[in-house]
Amino acid sequence: MPPLTVRDLERSLRDGPADPVYLLEGEEEFFHREAQRLLEEAVIGAGTSAVNRHLLRGAEIDLAGLIDLASTYPMGGGRRLVALRDADQLRPGSVDLLVAYLKDPNPHTCLIFSDTGFDRRRALYRALEPRVTRFDCAPIDEARTALWVRERLRARGYGLGPELAEAIAAGLAGASLARVAAEIDKLMSAIGPPRPVEPADLSILADVPRVEDAFRLAAQIARGERGPALVAARGLLEAGEEPVQLLGAIAWYARNALRAAAAAGRRIAPRELNAVYGIDPGRMARFRSEVGRAGVDDLISLVRLCARADRELKGQGAKDPAHAFERLIHAAAWRPGRPA
Repeated sequence: MPPLTVRDLERSLRDGPADPVYLLEGEEEFFHREAQRLLEEAVIGAGTSAVNRHLLRGAEIDLAGLIDLASTYPMGGGRRLVALRDADQLRPGSVDLLVAYLKDPNPHTCLIFSDTGFDRRRALYRALEPRVTRFDCAPIDEARTALWVRERLRARGYGLGPELAEAIAAGLAGASLARVAAEIDKLMSAIGPPRPVEPADLSILADVPRVEDAFRLAAQIARGERGPALVAARGLLEAGEEPVQLLGAIAWYARNALRAAAAAGRRIAPRELNAVYGIDPGRMARFRSEVGRAGVDDLISLVRLCARADRELKGQGAKDPAHAFERLIHAAAWRPGRPA
């Protein structure tokens, strides 16, 4: 059985009780904490006594002691939660005890093994992996971070378009998911009562470029407006915008403008645009208006130029970030039929 995701775990806990034993594996610490929180709420419940909640670390107990604790019935009814962090540091012991327990686990206990760096060669991991419910705590890429951000906001009543979700993911690329979650919580707190998130709202977030300004710059580059784009890029960099994050915002704008241009060249029902291209009809019309006469080939070229500038900014040739932006703008502006 494949490992559960957060959504899978939430669904399974709505549909029935928590399983007797879980293995949380993967490097994303936030998912470990989120899974433990969900399981603790399901097993112990909010506002109840912590007498049946045991939070341990691997170096604090041996395998025999852990199995003995898990086998003990809870006090006062209900269920017992035993959560072992840094499980890979569990003091050595015969895994035969664990295998025997896993054949008939105590139904009144939920036992959690959690470690961001579990050594899969160890007998302990090999005993757990095929016999317990696994939860996927692997890091997620930028595309899935955007989806995760959107779902997290929408679950709390805040609308967020895919383009802005991508902007947030690009702006916070490389940050831990805990950091992203903290920024999203800050965004919701600043906005107040739930409503659709607007581009201007993203100025609240640390490390996310001033989206409206970045959009404007990207559109100028796409239209080949070299002078205004150079002035705007210098102004944003001098104002302290992080070069890699600013470039990320330009790049995803270019990708979405390319989708809009591709969609415009096909006869497709407006209601199908979002499903096929991931962009709503109104936003598609805005992209087409903003980029002017830039066509599919122009926008493909701009996406490639952004990738080249990204390599430069990350250490392959750009001593001054402003120079990377200037090269990008000049290269994007030079097209057949345009003045050099």
